[in-house]
Amino acid sequence: MLRRLKHWLLGYLTVHISGRSPERFINLCSNRRIYIWNIIRENENYKFNLTVKNYKKLMPIFRKTKLIPKIEKKHGLPFFINRYKKRKGFFLGLIICIILVYIMSLYIWDIEVLGGSKYTPEAILKFLSENNIKAGIKKKNIDGSKIEEEIRLAYEDIGWVSAEVKGTRLIIRIRETNMPTPVIRTTAPSHIVATKDAVIKEIITRSGTPMVKPGDVVRKGDILVSGIIEVMDDFGGILSKKPVVASADIVCKSFYDYYDSFPLDHTIRIFTNKQKKGYYITLLGKKLFLYHPRYSYSMYDIIVNENTLHITNTFYLPFQYGTITVREYIEQKDKYSENEALEIAKNKLQRYFDKLSENKVTITKNNVDTTIKNNTCISKGRILVEEPAWEYKIIDESEWRIEQTDEYNGNNN
Repeated sequence: MLRRLKHWLLGYLTVHISGRSPERFINLCSNRRIYIWNIIRENENYKFNLTVKNYKKLMPIFRKTKLIPKIEKKHGLPFFINRYKKRKGFFLGLIICIILVYIMSLYIWDIEVLGGSKYTPEAILKFLSENNIKAGIKKKNIDGSKIEEEIRLAYEDIGWVSAEVKGTRLIIRIRETNMPTPVIRTTAPSHIVATKDAVIKEIITRSGTPMVKPGDVVRKGDILVSGIIEVMDDFGGILSKKPVVASADIVCKSFYDYYDSFPLDHTIRIFTNKQKKGYYITLLGKKLFLYHPRYSYSMYDIIVNENTLHITNTFYLPFQYGTITVREYIEQKDKYSENEALEIAKNKLQRYFDKLSENKVTITKNNVDTTIKNNTCISKGRILVEEPAWEYKIIDESEWRIEQTDEYNGNNN
């Protein structure tokens, strides 16, 4: 690979030779240590590649062997530059473009929020912006652990947060406390611990030391499979202990408490046929309207459709374009019937079930009841489930060293 790159940078030729005794020519090149490659025989003739520098050394050999050389093709950077030497502006622009792309790669230009049902991406983005985490921030100033901690402290019902930088994107993943926590794989020696109070239904251990059995009641944070395994001697004594990544298939019996309510009285929007549309572009966070519509609606809805230019799925650029649509509406008081309210509550509960299923949660019993009281539709109850309610916990080095020290002292005694 390095040799091919060197040949391309210095330039090389494809040469065709014709005449008698081409084999003698190849032998003379070998004796004089002139490197040629990709030798191809075409009837009585030969074709091969060699560097520009070595081509000049072949002239005495050509005269000696009375072969006729012909340059078929020129390859490499020197010939490319010579071919386009009159287009200096093109190369200058290309160099400037590469520099700009490199500079833009040092910043975050797109922030995406995934997961969650109660908190919208817009709410999380607003919170991040208030904490100076927004498009245009340098990647070196991104502290994923700090972002995760700030979100957890600000939103008590967000139980799990992940902040990850991919290319020029910052991806925030959240899970609320009424949703299961996803398992994050690790390669570091780790225990498997419970993420919530539960009852063990099934456990199949592949590596590590199982600490529980089917039927055991566990609390949040309890070790289900230890990542420290013991090496025993023939007499049942402990020879040594070593940390591993615990691995197991675990099914836990658990539950989720569900609650949702909404009033029967509500306001609906009736949109008129009046609307205005505007166009804008955004460069480095500065919005420029190409056309800004004027309107005098007393009540209106604004729909923003924005697109960010990107080279790949992870390399976003600081350029956005979009449209703003302003639609007029009037408000009208309305009230759900009991059947309508029950149907809405049923659909909300089903969406919640779907999210649980996406996280590999099996619903075994649904004890959620829906009632209408004081002009309010209320759904509440307990959902019994079976799920992999566990996560990895990296084994602390001090914990491992303490284990080793205790074992060593015990053997000496």
